[in-house]
Amino acid sequence: MLTVDSRKSRVIVETGAGGLLASLAHDLRVLAPIAGGTSTDGESCTVRFDVAAMKVAESSRHETGAWHAPSPSDAIDIEHRIRREVFDGCSAVSVHGRLDGARATLTVRARGEQAVDVPIRVERDANGARATGRCELSLRALGTGKVRIPLGAIKLDDRVSVTFDVVFVSSD
Repeated sequence: MLTVDSRKSRVIVETGAGGLLASLAHDLRVLAPIAGGTSTDGESCTVRFDVAAMKVAESSRHETGAWHAPSPSDAIDIEHRIRREVFDGCSAVSVHGRLDGARATLTVRARGEQAVDVPIRVERDANGARATGRCELSLRALGTGKVRIPLGAIKLDDRVSVTFDVVFVSSD
């Protein structure tokens, strides 16, 4: 049995701004700490994220590429909006993954569900395994809410990019 080492694992969700006034908005990098996860066979796994634990790590004026830490008050405001508007009524996100060579099928569940097939790199040693990769998800497919500020002039793009580095350790 393998379990996720949440201290060594890292999942980052990148969002983009859209809408008529997107140039006035910020793109975000949100840390999604893993609450738990296991793999019984080393080929498939289930991982869970608590929505309340997601934290804004960086922001950037839309498409400028200059990332910086948001002010503490901005980060708290954005995190509240994520919980209230994007994940309203959904306290956790779960991911079931299955390896097939150098690819994995990831099924992500929030209020809705989306399956994606992605390239993945898996490194194994005597103590466990490390899985790294990147995928794009649709917020609409996951059943999340829409974030819109002043009459939809600024909104959150449907596509988010997720970069993951998940470390599994032997629990035997």
